[in-house]
Amino acid sequence: MKKFLLLTGMLLACVLMQAQGNANRRLQMPHFFADGMVVQRDTKVPVWGKGVAGEKIVVAMNGLRAQTKVKADGTWKVYLPKMKAGGPYTLDVSAVAKSSVHHQKIENVLVGDVFLCSGQSNMELPIRRCMDVVGDLVKDYSNDQIRYLKFPHQFNYVRPNDDVQCLPWQNITPQNCAEVSGICYFMAKELQAEQGVPIGIINSAVGGTQVQAWMPREVLATFEGYDKELAKQKYHQENWVDSVRNAENKAGNDWENQMMATDTIVNKWRAEGYDFSAWKKVDMFSNWSNFKNGSYWFHTSVDVPADLAGKQAVLRFGAMKDADTIFVNGQYVGNTTYEYPPRVYTVKEGILRAGKNDIVVHLMSQSGMGNFTKGKLYQLEVGDQVIPLAQELEMAVGCTMPRKPASTYFVDNPTGLYNAMIAPLQDFPVKGMLWYQGESNLSHPEGYADMLEAMVTAWRKQFKTDFPVVIMQLPGYMSKHDQPVETSWTKIRQEQYIASQHIKGASLAPTFDTGEYNDIHPQDKATAGHRACMQMMKMAYGERSTRTDVPKPASARIENGTVVITFVETGSGLKVKGDKLNDFAVLIDGKYQWADTHIVDNTTVAVTLPAGVSATTVRYGWDDYPQPSLFNNEGVPVPQFQIATTDITK
Repeated sequence: MKKFLLLTGMLLACVLMQAQGNANRRLQMPHFFADGMVVQRDTKVPVWGKGVAGEKIVVAMNGLRAQTKVKADGTWKVYLPKMKAGGPYTLDVSAVAKSSVHHQKIENVLVGDVFLCSGQSNMELPIRRCMDVVGDLVKDYSNDQIRYLKFPHQFNYVRPNDDVQCLPWQNITPQNCAEVSGICYFMAKELQAEQGVPIGIINSAVGGTQVQAWMPREVLATFEGYDKELAKQKYHQENWVDSVRNAENKAGNDWENQMMATDTIVNKWRAEGYDFSAWKKVDMFSNWSNFKNGSYWFHTSVDVPADLAGKQAVLRFGAMKDADTIFVNGQYVGNTTYEYPPRVYTVKEGILRAGKNDIVVHLMSQSGMGNFTKGKLYQLEVGDQVIPLAQELEMAVGCTMPRKPASTYFVDNPTGLYNAMIAPLQDFPVKGMLWYQGESNLSHPEGYADMLEAMVTAWRKQFKTDFPVVIMQLPGYMSKHDQPVETSWTKIRQEQYIASQHIKGASLAPTFDTGEYNDIHPQDKATAGHRACMQMMKMAYGERSTRTDVPKPASARIENGTVVITFVETGSGLKVKGDKLNDFAVLIDGKYQWADTHIVDNTTVAVTLPAGVSATTVRYGWDDYPQPSLFNNEGVPVPQFQIATTDITK
């Protein structure tokens, strides 16, 4: 009897599993069709998925219906009629068979304006990384009319995917905004206030990626040299990634295991009464590693007043290359695995003590020169007090190592991100696209504008609409030079400027006045988001006003020993920020030289020339970390540009 009951139970379980499998087979939709989503207003709304061939699919929302039959290949697609902004609604999708109906309901759907935001790490950079600058702007803000969707990193070199993994759609609150992209947050916040309709943000961005990774194979193949690249094994072999990743992971793990096994300091420093004074004193900003990779240990101490002992605190230890783990009084407080993020760690209650407190930093230098980033905050914040950390540290070398074996950054291979993170969107309509990328194309900036134009053309073809594009011009970073220079950073900015001129329906949002010389990820994403919003107001909503203007050079002529440059879209007029105009250079005898410049009127500047010069080229802001001085009265900087005296920019 027991055997019979057991067998019956197993059969019933199998039947239920099969039924569930059949139900799942009968109605599948892409993952981004999910609760809380936003669909584009005033256009037909595509809804699609997979099912059982021949079954009827009925899609209903807001009193509107569309239906079709599942094709022989198991796919289906319908288009709901245009809708005005509104909601929330329920999207009801039904698979109708002879004897049953299977429903899938998507709740809390809004109809509004959807924006696709793509690029690399500055597009991804979350609010939590910007809190020192924007914290007061997000602490009290909630808005259920803004919905944010983030695609996790994923790729496919071999073929386009038909679905994309994604996190849940989320509205905006102070509690859940930490992982929301900073620039997306501030652009959406302002757009929603301006338009009064729901705003949906789809963030399909991956840090450290080149434009080539976002391009379809057939488009990239038209560029010189890429026919050979795309013939490689990885673009045709399904298991290529796994085979490479397994080998690289083993090599990386072996390196780390060897480092820990040969480290002469690990665990010893924890001993009661350990003598840190035996360690070598070093300036944290000196070349303490002597260009050698490996395991390095640093010690410093801070004195905490008795009335602050035991309280929770924040330890800021700048930024460093490459990875770190930090301890306070022997207690772990945080770690970071790569060089860029600011080290901001919470010191929990009960760790700090009155008087001397020991801070130990384990820094693992994996490639290049280990260092601490100058100009960042190095301090302990407890109560209302800020206790600076000493620049001189005690250091011990745990061990030196050869450079850590390189590992492939798989997401940054040509076509992989397009296939996995753009192609699955099919023709899901969007109001506009924001693009913030270029840092990873520094090694070969030439031709970037052509690639970006080809990418935008391909995306527009897929989405079946010429959506407007706003390109963020890269911010200031690294050094300000004494003499005019041409670097990869300036070349990329120029390529972005060219792309904004050549791509129909595109605009440039300058940000090089918001940069940080010591951080490739500037925290002021509020200003960047505002500039993106203003350009979306112009390009997506048709506003032409002083606040949406970005000053651009229209012509340059030589007159009375000066180059007179006339600008368009100058807002309510040009102005000088600071004591005088700077960062203007002219080409003289094949070399750029700084030139005195002054504003003539609201739309014109004059650049002084040496005697006898009859033609030249003028550059402005042509530096990695320029100090922009030419703005309009609305606070928008003139972007980096160059113009010849015979140029007429349309």
